[in-house]
Amino acid sequence: MSKKPLRYFSFNILFSALLFFCSSALFTGCVPRVAPPPMYRDMSLSLDEAIRIAGRDIKTLKAVAGINIEENNKSYSYVEASLLLKNPGWLSMRLYKFGMLTGSFLFKDGVVHAASGKGINKFREAGEELYYSIFWWEGLENAMMYRHETEYVIKTGNKEIRLDKSTLIPESQVITINNNKIHILYEEPKNYAIDSIQSPETEHSEQADFWYPSVLKIEIGTYRFTVRVEKLFVNPHLGEDEFMVPEQRENVISN
Repeated sequence: MSKKPLRYFSFNILFSALLFFCSSALFTGCVPRVAPPPMYRDMSLSLDEAIRIAGRDIKTLKAVAGINIEENNKSYSYVEASLLLKNPGWLSMRLYKFGMLTGSFLFKDGVVHAASGKGINKFREAGEELYYSIFWWEGLENAMMYRHETEYVIKTGNKEIRLDKSTLIPESQVITINNNKIHILYEEPKNYAIDSIQSPETEHSEQADFWYPSVLKIEIGTYRFTVRVEKLFVNPHLGEDEFMVPEQRENVISN
């Protein structure tokens, strides 16, 4: 579970938070989350069908997340992040601590176009992996898929993705780069329509039954990034300048 590391009183704080949550839900009850429905349990899908269902015409995702960083299994840092992803291959991230901007980078087409902030290199190196950990259904043109017990296993030359057969929600992904493995775990599925805070400008109709893993654990070398999605917006309406690299934005301003 992603949380800000506290040296003292962590148990008391967590217990108090849980008590407050349950007491504030007196009329609804302190109940577990609804599990995703097994809509595809009795279906035998092809790779193209699985990609089409999972992608659901998702072109852009905007998210607010908390990111806990560990190094050698020890807490290293905690940041809050604003992420904007657009296919194909576009990721913008801003990092905040105590509400103050501490770093940002823009990743597009395999290139980091702008990066600033202390420690931002750790995120810059993980940019492509973070993009494909969320848009996992992209880049699978030459992939093969086979069925294994309760999972679909998708393989390409450098990655393996495992999906729950009954829900098509990803469970894990392994990416191999230069003989180094990047491990990604997907946890705590949420329903977009029920659990996410949506914007009036977000396109809702096609995403009513969209389930997504709200926690991603990405292990790269000695680092682990635990990403907990707090807010999600699917296909939000955004200005054209939000998809410009810095050089393009400067040209627009100068003209």
